[in-house]
Amino acid sequence: MKNFAYFEPEEVGIALTLLVENKGQAKIMAGGTDLIPQMKRGLIFPAAVVNLSRVSSLKKMEESQDGLRIGAMVPLSILERSPLLASRYPALQEAVRHVAARPIRNSGTIGGNICLDTKCIFRDQSQTWKRALEPCFKMGGERCYVVRGGKTCHASFAGDTVPVLIALQAKVKIVSLQGERMIPVEELYTGNGLQPLALSQEELLSEIFLPFPLSAPECVYLRFSLRKAMDFPPVSAAIFLEKSNGVCSDARIVLGAVAPCPLRLTQLEESLKGEKITESLLQHSSGKAPEEAWEISKSGRMDAFTRKIIMHLVYQGLKKTWQS
Repeated sequence: MKNFAYFEPEEVGIALTLLVENKGQAKIMAGGTDLIPQMKRGLIFPAAVVNLSRVSSLKKMEESQDGLRIGAMVPLSILERSPLLASRYPALQEAVRHVAARPIRNSGTIGGNICLDTKCIFRDQSQTWKRALEPCFKMGGERCYVVRGGKTCHASFAGDTVPVLIALQAKVKIVSLQGERMIPVEELYTGNGLQPLALSQEELLSEIFLPFPLSAPECVYLRFSLRKAMDFPPVSAAIFLEKSNGVCSDARIVLGAVAPCPLRLTQLEESLKGEKITESLLQHSSGKAPEEAWEISKSGRMDAFTRKIIMHLVYQGLKKTWQS
């Protein structure tokens, strides 16, 4: 790990000033569970690290008439035990429980999970391991090892909480010295594996806003992982379904970990609206999910196995939300 300047500001404004003064060479540290391992493995070399752990204003959870505001520095373990999340957003709480192990959730934050870097099994290795390979796009090279002959970076975004947040129509507040902006969570992601977040070097995510549901819709989070121990999922899915008189009135289907950004299957959503869910419709709709996911992502890493997992998760999610 190379030498770097280290700061612990106590106010958001001071943190933003430090980002400006370091001219794009600083990294924000939330819980550090993603940043520090990357630095240890020599994947990134920031000139400065700005630790937000002492900024108390980013650790608040506030309930209002229209929704819930969660500070970016609220630990995942707090959300895991929150009675409010259990009653109003159980799918989000389920997603939080899947993040790594409990000690990591004690340190990791909701803002950090939203702002995870993209993951690649070829890039996220030690320097010794990578010396045998030419650098990939993610490391400044001109090739991709995930997809043979790939012309772009196919590193995937695997944050567990994000598909659920998109399905629940959550928004995030982005702040800088020039002001602030509120955007839907799905607009935070570029789809570019090299630069996955639509944030400038002088901005930071300060807050997540979750609207209270107007009725009693159902939302579930499902994931597939290769082992039972803590692991990033190769495929995850959040399914939101709202019913009225036995008919689907609204649907949101979001896939995670299969592309450099979360994928929302809008065509499939529209095909479900106004329909009464039947077993044949479930099978037909879930069968269409892998095709739409590939069309959106244009990702060569969607092999036959990944497509089967997508189909299975979408089917199980739709069935579970409809029958509940």
